[in-house]
Amino acid sequence: MARDTEMEHLHPLFRQKVELLLQDLAKAKLPFRMFEGFRSPQRQHDLYCQGRTKPGAKVTNADAWSSLHQYGVAADFVLYIDGKWSWDDKGERKAWWKKLHQLALQHQLEPLSWELPHLQLQQMQLAQLRAGKYPADGDADWAENLQHAIATWRGTPGAPPMPLAASGRPPLPANAPEPQSPATTPNSTARLATVTARDGLRLRAGPGTQFDIKTTLRSGQQVYVLASSGDWSQIDIEGDGLADGYCHSGYLAVNS
Repeated sequence: MARDTEMEHLHPLFRQKVELLLQDLAKAKLPFRMFEGFRSPQRQHDLYCQGRTKPGAKVTNADAWSSLHQYGVAADFVLYIDGKWSWDDKGERKAWWKKLHQLALQHQLEPLSWELPHLQLQQMQLAQLRAGKYPADGDADWAENLQHAIATWRGTPGAPPMPLAASGRPPLPANAPEPQSPATTPNSTARLATVTARDGLRLRAGPGTQFDIKTTLRSGQQVYVLASSGDWSQIDIEGDGLADGYCHSGYLAVNS
């Protein structure tokens, strides 16, 4: 599985510190680059299986959702010399790795003594992340990527709770009209439907892709369709007759 080096997939607090570290490394003429940032649970599990159920040496003791990489608050930095990646820490280059860690600490990035390339946001507790207690001020890029990873995970251990996507939209004016609440309930005209999108289905604040993403529904999840208009359906997740958002109708199979 491919490595992810997209800066947008990192939590913005961690992302800013990584960018500052890269600037310091360039000033110090140290040839380190970010080798991998966010790591999907599928890739983490695949690496965990190496040396256990798959051929090769063990490269990690962390299974899916057990590494800070899955939450966008850790990254691996590796030497990049003459167009090639290098983990060499012998001779002169041993001091380079030490300098990497010194510069990282200046930006509250914590190294691991047993894994030279790994840097993570200080004071991050895995148990808190797995419980859905994510760092504050997460932006939409980070949240939507993590939502997708959670929605598409089918293995064990189970995925953490969904993060909320931060909205970059301006607030509504005070005189903006409120939408009418649907009068239907699951016991009247609401229709039970199943999410058929393999990678999950985005629940939006309004009937269109221009509206904010509120969360991602899992494949196979059952929801109530309160109303439909064109390509969009108004959705009730809890079954209490209240609208939670809108989904594209093409990825909903109404139960017969």
